[in-house]
Amino acid sequence: MFALPYKFLWKYKMNIYEKIMEFKRNNESFAVVTVVKAAGSTPGKPGFKMAVDSGGAAYGTVGGGAIEKEAIEEAKKLLTSDGGNTLKEYILNKDENIVKEDIKVVPMSCCGSVTLFYEIEKSASTIYIFGGGHVGQALISILSGLDFNTVAIDNRKDIKEKLDSVKIKAYLSEYKEFAETFNPADDSYFVILTYGHIHDYEILKVLYERRLVKKYVGVIASKNKAKEMIQSLKKDISADIDLSLLHTPIGIKLGGNSASEIALSIAAEIQSVKYGRKITS
Repeated sequence: MFALPYKFLWKYKMNIYEKIMEFKRNNESFAVVTVVKAAGSTPGKPGFKMAVDSGGAAYGTVGGGAIEKEAIEEAKKLLTSDGGNTLKEYILNKDENIVKEDIKVVPMSCCGSVTLFYEIEKSASTIYIFGGGHVGQALISILSGLDFNTVAIDNRKDIKEKLDSVKIKAYLSEYKEFAETFNPADDSYFVILTYGHIHDYEILKVLYERRLVKKYVGVIASKNKAKEMIQSLKKDISADIDLSLLHTPIGIKLGGNSASEIALSIAAEIQSVKYGRKITS
């Protein structure tokens, strides 16, 4: 069988790893399929590797032909289900009478067998933080250690520069304009921490008008301000608007008034929502 020159194989592997890092930077779901065992005549050898995105686009190879097509379809299935990392063995043979429990027969003339390891990496839920002031920055720091993709929005250039320094996605934009144009995923979380209650309410109103709140939205506010915002939403949108996912005043009552303590209470509240834990006072 034709063997790839070492120099070419090294470049091929580097391209796979570069693609994997691109997937991670863009918070995209993907699978890495690796040949971990091969017996007999097979197009792919141990170490052959392929990255597959949720749409089925593949980078690299596990040998080509029918086994590669099978691997791509299996990767897509695992990415769009609750499936996790898995090991699968395949027999490569055109004999339709071969039946092996838990081993799939792939119609190829190789007459060998191959075992593939599917490593599944699913995109993290995104938390959109409107307002990058002291509390916003403290929250970003805490979230960096959790399994979330963080995006921050602020309309101040100096704040945007600070956000850029912590290597997250940050946008310099008017809050309402961003809220009116972005397209978040259904599992997104929204945290509203701007420097003015007018901005806070404008964002909140747009999120509900666009029906984007499907997981969590939290707004920093006193009890009185929170009550006013709720009354305004019922007046401006609908008297029977569903506000069950609205958290205002934001955060779990852990105690403390510093930016870091408030950020911790917000992160704890989001974590409780993520895992479906009911918090009691």
